Amino acid sequence: MRNGVKTFGGILLLAAAIWSVGVAAQEGEQPLFKSGVQRVALAAIVRDGKGKLVTDLTVKDFELLDGGHPTPLIGVWSEPSPASVALLLDASGSMATKLDRARETSRNLIAGLQPNVDEAALFSFDTELKELRGFSTDLSSADLAWSATKAYGATSLWDAIAETSKRIASRQRRRALVVITDGVDSASLLKPAEVSTIASGVDVPVYVVVIGYATSRGPLADLAAWTGGDLVIVEDAATSANAARQILAELQHQYTVAFEPGTVPGWHELVLRTKKSGLFVRARSGYTVGTSTK
Repeated sequence: MRNGVKTFGGILLLAAAIWSVGVAAQEGEQPLFKSGVQRVALAAIVRDGKGKLVTDLTVKDFELLDGGHPTPLIGVWSEPSPASVALLLDASGSMATKLDRARETSRNLIAGLQPNVDEAALFSFDTELKELRGFSTDLSSADLAWSATKAYGATSLWDAIAETSKRIASRQRRRALVVITDGVDSASLLKPAEVSTIASGVDVPVYVVVIGYATSRGPLADLAAWTGGDLVIVEDAATSANAARQILAELQHQYTVAFEPGTVPGWHELVLRTKKSGLFVRARSGYTVGTSTK
């Protein structure tokens, strides 16, 4: 479906979300747009050369290429809206010495959400995915869900990401999956590229928070890029707080860029950019069109 992450201005074009109106997201199937779909929406982040979020652009400031062809925009919106966040904590044996930092990072993220407005769900995994707490706007007791989590067993990282992506796909809000892990996988059945297809197909940007050291390239970075998230590294309390601030700021300052999708079946590569120089756009790298059997 894709050969790699495309770049614009030297910056990875990370995806954000496509609205899932009319998307078939049944387990084990590639999600396809039905014929009734009238528009697709990209959630985009724009930063200037210093990394500062740019939040005052309008539809006249953007241009979109769909499969290399200029595509008219239906509209651009930037108003805040509630967020749905799934936190997925790696509780495998390799996390034994890192679990406290992982919990600290999850607390920082939850503390930055708006009570009774935003919602969060908590999951953990080793070789199996466990739902510790379902989606709720009551964030006051969320941290208690981690208290009984023990680091044990092998790691099915890719499988857990794929399954959690499906569980958050039905949330009709801004949404993100935040995976807190050391990046080790020892037992998954799925391959990284398969997980990228699943997560991006159900429109869930994946933010990978690596506890410890990780390079800026590799399967985890590719997964984040293809699904519209980012990879950040946490080494201490300061970087934990910074990681939470970055993720929350992006959730709160997304542009929604709407356009009419193409009709040719298959993968459509997208490039979203601004007409203003010195600005860098992070947006989903594409979408899939297919024919429905119904």
